[in-house]
Amino acid sequence: MPLPRPVLLAALLALAGCGGGGGPQFPPDCSRTAILADAADLSRYRSETTAAHDVIDQLLGGRITGITGSCARGEHNTLDETIQVSLEINRGPAARDRTAEFAYFIAVSRGEQILDKQDYTLQVEFPPNVDQLHLRGEKVHLVLPTPSGVTGPAYTVLTGFQLTPAELALNRQRQNAPR
Repeated sequence: MPLPRPVLLAALLALAGCGGGGGPQFPPDCSRTAILADAADLSRYRSETTAAHDVIDQLLGGRITGITGSCARGEHNTLDETIQVSLEINRGPAARDRTAEFAYFIAVSRGEQILDKQDYTLQVEFPPNVDQLHLRGEKVHLVLPTPSGVTGPAYTVLTGFQLTPAELALNRQRQNAPR
């Protein structure tokens, strides 16, 4: 026997309230990520003043190989994001010891405006007979504001090595060199 229309309507309304949030909650879109081309590589030499850098004078080399992360809805119109930078570090022929220290940065931009930038220093030790390391930086937690109409892709998380002026100039020179 079919239910009377008012009972059926009441039952459907009760079921509609069971979800607690108006349907499925999909994960939010995360911010965009980018490795800055000018700061993606690290080449550190014995002397920064030498115009021609020879491979035998290299102390340390490195490359940022990627950014991984995840995000979730935060409280009060925010996006909670956790990111981690992947790096490849090479001990150069001129290195006398098996330890090295270098810095990289993580910055958040919206459009052309940098909203925040933090530097992270890594100290590495090369085991005997190992001159190349693949590693990850620490996990970094970001809270990005997402007021009405703003989503994760409105932000870009940028990373690169924190370079000296000479290291930056060398990267730019290599990018503009004829191939």
